[in-house]
Amino acid sequence: MIKFTYLGLLGIFSLIVLAAIVYYLFKPTPTGDSSVGWAIGIFYLAGLFGILLLALLFWKNKTVGLIILCIPLLFLLLPALKSRVRDLYAWLPSPRSTQLTLHIANNTQALVNVKLECWFGKKEGEQQSLYKTLEFTSKPLAVNQHLLSDYDAQLLSSKSAFVRIVFFECLQESGDGYSYVREIQPCMQYRDVATEAFQVSDFLIAIDGEKNSEAFRAEVRRLKTDSLYKNGVF
Repeated sequence: MIKFTYLGLLGIFSLIVLAAIVYYLFKPTPTGDSSVGWAIGIFYLAGLFGILLLALLFWKNKTVGLIILCIPLLFLLLPALKSRVRDLYAWLPSPRSTQLTLHIANNTQALVNVKLECWFGKKEGEQQSLYKTLEFTSKPLAVNQHLLSDYDAQLLSSKSAFVRIVFFECLQESGDGYSYVREIQPCMQYRDVATEAFQVSDFLIAIDGEKNSEAFRAEVRRLKTDSLYKNGVF
């Protein structure tokens, strides 16, 4: 079994290396941002070629050779393993004495999508990554309450590195016999909130059109010029 697995991986990786060499020999070198991916690909190709040579040195000891050939597979599995560990971390319960209710007060005449982005990556200097987004739709001049599940409450109050609250204006439009909702980009406004702020039983999110960003205002002006903002309120 070890012998056949060793020979199989050796053959597969050899074909990958040969195909990559042909690709790099006959395809012109790109310029600009594409050249970065090109260079990284060469780096990985050199690493895989080195793994193959090292595995061939252990031709007579195929157990060691197989272990060496499994190294690239570990690199392929690493992102999936990290994702599973992160899911487990998010799922594990944390101490929380009360339930969390979100109160969303829309003080505008607009239909607004409210998104709470849970960002992970707690170590200092570590790159932050978006883990999950909680999304709620708020009608014009409406006040709504949303009782969160224990899982979502934990994400907001303790699991996330921080929470980003983002507002998007939505336009209700129709065409070709059907209606749809279009989200205006960029967002109206956003703010980052520390997880400690959600360690309460009630959290208020107020939507105030006077605090809209200049980028959003500029986009609205452009859409109005192109007659693409017929149902907007700003």
